[in-house]
Amino acid sequence: MKKHIIIFGGSSFLAQEVFKSFKRKKIKTTSFSRKKKGNNYKTDYSLKSIMKVLSNKIKNDEIPVFIFFNSIPDNSIFKNYLEKNIKKIIEINLTMPIILTNGLLKKYFFQKPKFIFISSSRALKGDKGIALYSTTKNGIKSFSRNIALEYANYDIVSKVIHLGLFKGGLKDKLSLQSEAKILKSTFNGEYLKTKQLINTLEFAINDTGGNGSEIFCDNGYS
Repeated sequence: MKKHIIIFGGSSFLAQEVFKSFKRKKIKTTSFSRKKKGNNYKTDYSLKSIMKVLSNKIKNDEIPVFIFFNSIPDNSIFKNYLEKNIKKIIEINLTMPIILTNGLLKKYFFQKPKFIFISSSRALKGDKGIALYSTTKNGIKSFSRNIALEYANYDIVSKVIHLGLFKGGLKDKLSLQSEAKILKSTFNGEYLKTKQLINTLEFAINDTGGNGSEIFCDNGYS
């Protein structure tokens, strides 16, 4: 069966690079984002709006691969956050991927879907000023692991990829001090290249083992 890549959070810098790479390789790819950008389908991320598009896109002889790039980082000490900011970060980083996964599992269960959640090595470890980002990304890590445990016998796959620092995207929201600290915590002090992420994604998609695994694409961040 051929794979069909479905990207959520498609307006982000990295998601766009991944989309373009898969398209060049003639891999069927569908992308969603809150804002209309490039070839993305605009969505409010309700299950109804997603299914309206996918019902005409995903064929019965395809394996759907759902990649979640959705992410809002926080960049402030926790006590400075308003309740509405807290709710928004939890909604986009944690609640929405869980609700979509629930609906997508029900719809495409017998097509043996794959779920790949994009996370962050810095969030996994924790740091000053990212309490909500770290909390939600660790929640996604636990969620992915449990999906794998529940459905491994049905050949349904769930994995997490923890990323390091790339030029563009979330990097632009960091202070120069935070940026330098992250780079110093890697083995080579360099930014990651988008090609490294694409290679990691292709491995995660095509690898027949490693269900429930955490994959690191972070230049050895520690």
